[in-house]
Amino acid sequence: MNNTDLFLDLYKQLEQSAVTYYGLPSDGSAVSRLERLSQFKEIRNQIKYCREVRALLTHNPKLGDDFAVTPSEAMIKTLQNVIDQVKEPPTCLDRAVKGSNILIAEPTDNVIEKMKVMKSFGFSYLPIMNNNRVVGVFGKDTVFAITLDGYDAIISDSTRFCDISSYTSVTRKDRNTFKFVSSTMLVSEAEKTVVDAFRKKIRINLLLVTETGRIDEPLLGILTPWDVMEG
Repeated sequence: MNNTDLFLDLYKQLEQSAVTYYGLPSDGSAVSRLERLSQFKEIRNQIKYCREVRALLTHNPKLGDDFAVTPSEAMIKTLQNVIDQVKEPPTCLDRAVKGSNILIAEPTDNVIEKMKVMKSFGFSYLPIMNNNRVVGVFGKDTVFAITLDGYDAIISDSTRFCDISSYTSVTRKDRNTFKFVSSTMLVSEAEKTVVDAFRKKIRINLLLVTETGRIDEPLLGILTPWDVMEG
C-alpha cells in the first residue's frame, strides 16, 4: 500500500472514530465538526491539515492513473497522531506535573524559606504534604488572609506550615483556590470545571490529581488552569 492509499485509509478511521466516540454525524462532516470541539483545540491545526490534504486527494482529478500529490511520511505520522488522540484524549494525569517535579512543603518546613523557593521558580501555590497526602495548600492568598487577621498572625522567620494550618487546610469551607480531580478525568472535562467555577465567581488556581479525586489519596500530580486551557 502506497502512502496515498494509506492516508485515505487512515482518514476513514478518523472519520469513523469521530462518529463512534463522539456521536458526530456520518454524513461526511464528522472531521470538520471534530475540529471545532474544544477538547481538540491543541491539535485543531493538525486535524485541519489532514482534512485539507484529504480534500485535495479526493476532490481533484488524477493525473493519468496517479494522484496529484503523495502524502509524506510526516503527513502519515500526523494523521496517525490525530487518530490516537481522538481515540484516547489526554487525561489530567497525562498533562499533570508529577513526582519530583512538584514543589511541596511538609508541615514542619519553614514558611519563609519555602516562599523564597516559590519566588525563585515563579510558583504561586504549593501543596503541603504529610505521608504523600495533601493536607493543605499554601499560596499568595494565604499570606493575604493571615496578614489581614492582624499583627500577631503575620508570618515570621520561625513560622512553620503547621503553625498556620488553619489557613491552609484542605477542609476549610471558604477555600476555593484548589480542587481535587481524578487521574482519569479528561483535560477537556477539567477545563469545563475551571470555566464553570469561574462563571460562579469561584477561582480555581490549582488542580490536585489523585486516583479517584479523593482528598485522602496519594497525590499523583498537579495542574494549573493554564495547563488545562493551553493550546
